[in-house]
Amino acid sequence: MSPKSGSTLSRAARYAVPFALIPILIWRAQVNTQVPEPYLDEVFHVPQAQAYWAHKWTQWDPKLTTPPGLYLWSYLLCAILLAIRGSPTQLDTEALRTTNTATSAVFLPWRLQALSDSIHKVANKRPLGAWLSHTVLNICLFPPLCFFSGLYYTDVLSLLVVVEAYNWHLKRSSEKGYAVLKLLGFLVFGLAALVCRQTNIFWVAIFLGGLQVVSQFGHTSKYSESLDFLTIVKRGLRGEVFDPYVSEAYLEASLRNPVSTVVSVIPHVIILGAFGTFVLWNNGVVLGHKEFHIAGVHLAQMLYIWPYFAFFSWPLLVIPLINTLAPQKPALPKYLNYGLPKSQKKLPRALTLLLIIPVMLAIVHFNTIVHPFTLADNRHYVFYVFRLLLGVHPMVKYVAVPVYFLCGWAVMLALGFSFIRPRFLQLVEPAPKPKAKPASPAKAGKEQVNKSKPTSKKSKEKPQPQPSGPDPAIFAQVKGHLIARARHEPDAPHASFVLVWFVATALSLVTAPLVEPRYFIIPWVMWRLHLPPAPTLAAYKQKRPEIEDEKVRADLATNLPKFVETVWFLIINAGTGYVFLYKGFEWPQEPGKIQRFMW
Repeated sequence: MSPKSGSTLSRAARYAVPFALIPILIWRAQVNTQVPEPYLDEVFHVPQAQAYWAHKWTQWDPKLTTPPGLYLWSYLLCAILLAIRGSPTQLDTEALRTTNTATSAVFLPWRLQALSDSIHKVANKRPLGAWLSHTVLNICLFPPLCFFSGLYYTDVLSLLVVVEAYNWHLKRSSEKGYAVLKLLGFLVFGLAALVCRQTNIFWVAIFLGGLQVVSQFGHTSKYSESLDFLTIVKRGLRGEVFDPYVSEAYLEASLRNPVSTVVSVIPHVIILGAFGTFVLWNNGVVLGHKEFHIAGVHLAQMLYIWPYFAFFSWPLLVIPLINTLAPQKPALPKYLNYGLPKSQKKLPRALTLLLIIPVMLAIVHFNTIVHPFTLADNRHYVFYVFRLLLGVHPMVKYVAVPVYFLCGWAVMLALGFSFIRPRFLQLVEPAPKPKAKPASPAKAGKEQVNKSKPTSKKSKEKPQPQPSGPDPAIFAQVKGHLIARARHEPDAPHASFVLVWFVATALSLVTAPLVEPRYFIIPWVMWRLHLPPAPTLAAYKQKRPEIEDEKVRADLATNLPKFVETVWFLIINAGTGYVFLYKGFEWPQEPGKIQRFMW
């Protein structure tokens, strides 16, 4: 973890973090000035929200594909403002966009910070003005999310409700009281997530349900350290879990305590059942335009996600990559070196390449799906990405496969970067005490005769030297305790989380035929929230900086990736915002109507 002391400058800078959300407000103001009329999907969302404001609850636009959560949320916020200040009496496009901006700049960072503190088990006792962390700030500035905070789209609210459902999931998993209240809170926000967007079912039921099951299994399992396959299998049958990077033997553990496991996931099953009932009633997942949103199997989505992550999050991937790829000697520069041991500098194995690369190539060849909207609408950046992949040369989409693999490896590498194996795990266990060999019958008789003879003080036997070193049994007990503590370190994401996150991400993406950057927002946010804090630089592991200047340098070096991430996001937001506002164009078939580039 970062040096605990910190510099005075870094502590003071925390008060500036909330003010960095001002670009969201500026963005909303510029959008309302330059694009006062509803644009693109707002053409459907705005009239529907206005219909609800007029209490026309049965009116519904059949072209809308998502449930009415966004319109109900806007109604609630505007009704509260109307009761307090007497306005707004009518909801225009600007007022509705403002509700989305308030969601992004007020409610979302508030609930994200609570979730981040719970995930990393941090007691946030900072003053209110410095309560928001740099990580939460960067999440709110995430370009696809920030862009739609100035428009009236469903993405911001959809993320907020999933985050709040996660918050209540963690509250429900705590051991403190009010169990019924926590259960009801989780159910309310879990069902509310479905009212905002159908694909949220994979996050509130599958993702959070999977984490709940993993948590239950962890209570009835021991952790295994063995790397031998047969040993892993044998210990797994005894309920031990091999979890350095991949979780095993959870099924066996669940069989030991099936009742508590089943009970713990009942709320998730209720939400899943509610979604199934909706699908049966609606005769499909989407509400409108069903002919263009037919669920299928689009495996290539799980290839596109890795360059997406790498493009936006490269500032967080560079340091883990440098420390993993750099040789032991010569040493890295002081402010880049985290002192990774050689055992942690693991490159993908040849067998892994031979297994995964062919699968990726097969997906590209057989399951590259191009939705009619993708190559028919040149207002979206995805249009130009697919023009590059499919239009330049037929081999380009195959050449991209190694890029998918390397980006995916870098993303997973960053997720486990701070988990450095403690030194006690590298100790050599003491040899067991040698057992006494049985004496021969002749020697045994001689010893018996000698024992019967009285011994003088001079002929007393010298005391035998006792074996040095710790007792093996005690050593094993202490080591097991320390291993258990290391496994439950809040800054070390478990492999089980990666597995559950991957499954939820896959289910939410592969069912969507259309490729849109908006669909990757929640997977990215969950990955970003679980990224561990930067570990301590090798130069400060033995001795923390004491001089103020040295503390400032240590803070800057430790948090440099976050600062670069902030600048990178601001550059992207400024560029995409400028293009959207001031680089409009016309379609020949719609003269006089301005078209704008967007995510």
